Amino acid sequence: MAIDLAHSDPTIVDSTAVTLDAAKPLRRIPLGPELARPQSFEARFDHSAVFYDVFRDHTGRHVYMIGPMALNLTPLIDALVITGHPSGVTVRPKIHHGVQAEILRVTLPRTDSRLSFVLDGQSFDIAIQPNQSAALRGDRVIFTINKDNALEWIADWARFYVAEHGASAAVIYDNGSTSYSLDQLRATLAGVEGLAKFLVIPWPYPFGSMDDVFTGHKFGGHWAMFAQPPKFTQFFRKYAMGARSILNVDIDELVFSPFRKSVFKAIERAPFGLLRFNRVWVLNSRDETGPPRHQHYVIRKKGVAARDRGKKWGLAPGRAFLASWRAQPWTHQVKGWFNLSGSSGEFYGYHFIGISHSWYWDRTAPVAFDPKLHVRDRLMTTTFADVFGTARDR
Repeated sequence: MAIDLAHSDPTIVDSTAVTLDAAKPLRRIPLGPELARPQSFEARFDHSAVFYDVFRDHTGRHVYMIGPMALNLTPLIDALVITGHPSGVTVRPKIHHGVQAEILRVTLPRTDSRLSFVLDGQSFDIAIQPNQSAALRGDRVIFTINKDNALEWIADWARFYVAEHGASAAVIYDNGSTSYSLDQLRATLAGVEGLAKFLVIPWPYPFGSMDDVFTGHKFGGHWAMFAQPPKFTQFFRKYAMGARSILNVDIDELVFSPFRKSVFKAIERAPFGLLRFNRVWVLNSRDETGPPRHQHYVIRKKGVAARDRGKKWGLAPGRAFLASWRAQPWTHQVKGWFNLSGSSGEFYGYHFIGISHSWYWDRTAPVAFDPKLHVRDRLMTTTFADVFGTARDR
């Protein structure tokens, strides 16, 4: 049975959120606030969170304050003055307006366990969470954010990475699943054979929404995604600095190697501790009936038409000395990390259209197999046969 890291220390998943007072007028305002949007957009928009977590870095010298894109709150963030307690030391933070996230670093005495500041007349006195990197020291870790993905999918996802790549730990940020309890999610991970440890982190913040009205931002309609981008930096700095290697893969993503190599070993051998590789779409087409599973899907488009525009990445956190303090892992890249090696051709992230309860678009429409356009991927059938015991020829 895999060990639940929160069993012996429940505080390991604690975070210090900073939210605006609902009784006061200050709010985060959407881009193009004058534009009419559906109620679903407003319901998913994060109007109030300033920071999702405040915690010590792994050295103990600094405190990170991580939050979603500030938008109209940016001038207030830029003017922040932080006081540490009990020392009383007052400092201005270093501030990085990152990729859909705010990253602040404050240098405070190691003995300070709280900090305070004033934001537009609202006073905050909050706890500084401890760094938790020791819990994953030496591990090869897969991590993701999840909401209501089928427990069978989650078990298959973890089982695949254990069997095929040698993952030893899994970390799941749960973004408010209602189809099952967190205890059921923990029990699912505990039952994955070969997995040594796991951690389920509650992440209750609004995920955000696609914006079909204001698309003038550099991220187009994706600008209003809040919960996911800050999570990458929070995980990297708070939990992962002692890990041997980490891999960002969603429940609908499995990494395959034509040479059947371990992606973790490749990350650890990468010249600068950063490995990037392309993704391939796996079509929602299968012969099986009943509840879908990853191993049912082995059909993709032929050639370059199968390519997904997004890339995947993995890091060896021990090489962070090559990176800026503002280095930011993000969905498809890592900003501020020295890397000259480009993308690897030895790994591909297969992105399963049929394995998702998407936050914002319907992926359930089936696709009929067309031999002129599609191919049954032999690498997938061979790998699935070894991992899940499915037929090699389908």
